[in-house]
Formats: sequence, structure tokens, C-alpha cells
Amino acid sequence: MIQRISAVLIATVFLLVTIGLAGAGSNGNSRKGKYLYRKTCRACHKEGATGDRVGKPLSPISKTQADWQKVFDEHKNLPCNDQWEKLSEKDLKDIYAYLYGHAFDSPSPAKCK
Repeated sequence: MIQRISAVLIATVFLLVTIGLAGAGSNGNSRKGKYLYRKTCRACHKEGATGDRVGKPLSPISKTQADWQKVFDEHKNLPCNDQWEKLSEKDLKDIYAYLYGHAFDSPSPAKCK
């Protein structure tokens, strides 16, 4: 009886850990997102940007977490949507993880722009 309870308990813990790891992977990689943001977005969204496409200066602390959520939910309405369409779903999740995780009201806001 005790062995059966132990086996069920171990199986349950294994299942919960597996689900947790799978969910964590779908949230995006903040470190990769920082790199991708700098590579793809920052050229247009920084102080003194020049070129065909100049967006307002933008950094993770420019918005709250709710604001970043709204930006990503409604990105089709943005002037730079054509640039978003060039990124993979995974890349967008990574960039989101970086911006959301370092937003103005996050537990670890970005220290500088």
C-alpha cells in the first residue's frame, strides 16, 4: 500500500515538473530577447535614430507590463508591423520576455535606456 502511494506521488511530481518545464519554455528567453531587440528594433527606436523608419525612443522601462502586453496583443496596428512579420513566433516571444520582464513596473526593471 505504501509503495503504491509512493509510486503515485512520484508520478504526480514528475508530471507537474514536466508540465512546468514545458510551460517555461513557451514563455520566451529574455536573454535572447534582449539580443533580438537590440538587433531588430533598437535601430529605429533609439535616441537620434536616422533612416527611413524612425520610431520614438523605446526601451523596456518605457512601458509597464500591461502596456507591453497590449503592444504585443495589438501589434498589427503598429506602423512597424511589417518588421514584426519578418520575425518568427519564437523570436517575438523572446523579445516579449525581455521587454515584459524588464518593464517599468516589473520586479527587475531595466536600469538604463
